[in-house]
Amino acid sequence: MNRNDISQLILQRFNENGIDILKKKYLQSSSINYLVIDNLLPNEIASKLSVDFPEEKELTHLNGPQENKYVGIHFPEKQKLIEECLYAFQEENIVQKIGEITNIKNLIGDPELYAGGISSMSKGCFLNPHIDNSHDRNLENYRRLNLLYYVNKDFPPKSGGGELVLYPDGIRNKELKIKCDFNRLVIMRTDNQSLHGVKKILSISKRRKCISNYYFSNNSPSYKKYYHSTSFRGFKGEIIKGTYLRLNAVSRTYVKKLIHKLTGKSISTNYHK
Repeated sequence: MNRNDISQLILQRFNENGIDILKKKYLQSSSINYLVIDNLLPNEIASKLSVDFPEEKELTHLNGPQENKYVGIHFPEKQKLIEECLYAFQEENIVQKIGEITNIKNLIGDPELYAGGISSMSKGCFLNPHIDNSHDRNLENYRRLNLLYYVNKDFPPKSGGGELVLYPDGIRNKELKIKCDFNRLVIMRTDNQSLHGVKKILSISKRRKCISNYYFSNNSPSYKKYYHSTSFRGFKGEIIKGTYLRLNAVSRTYVKKLIHKLTGKSISTNYHK
């Protein structure tokens, strides 16, 4: 089973759902457009992805006030299916079809996996509300879509946590929770307004396993130029932490813009490498 085979299965699932129906669901979902597609791949393939998923000791631990998770992008031969599934979402036929569903013209894939890859989250892991970095590595294209494919069998746990959370009307207002169910794909818009995060996981024994990809385009989603580094916020009630994270985001954005202006180079890092 290679990336082309997997991409064909994904396309088949899109067609089974109906492209026009998927397009309508995405465009009418909320002010942060998103789409949920369940049972994306045949159960036996999704189950093998769950079994083959790297242990957290094999991954890079990102642990700070804004996040606690494990990420990776390189896989040994025994995890080849994970790699093929990851890159299946970068196949041109998939990129074009998702561009059709989301009504985004000239969508560009990200074969470098800039900030893409896999993530594992277990007890105590979280991701504070944030707006994703606005551009690709070279600050040439705008980030437009997140694709989050969950292969965590027997998750979410009864004890709660681990949901993808969207904030269509800001942190202080009602949040929108999306469960990371097994074999579920979430496609969501990402721009300078799309606040989202992951609730802290409370389960001791279960892991949240996600295969992540991002798409870009030359065009700004708002038709106006903008740039910002990944900008974290506090969860509701985290006033001091939230203030620190906002100030940190502003300073990092300023420094990155200044360095790029002076050198023409980006200092952005792909953590997964």
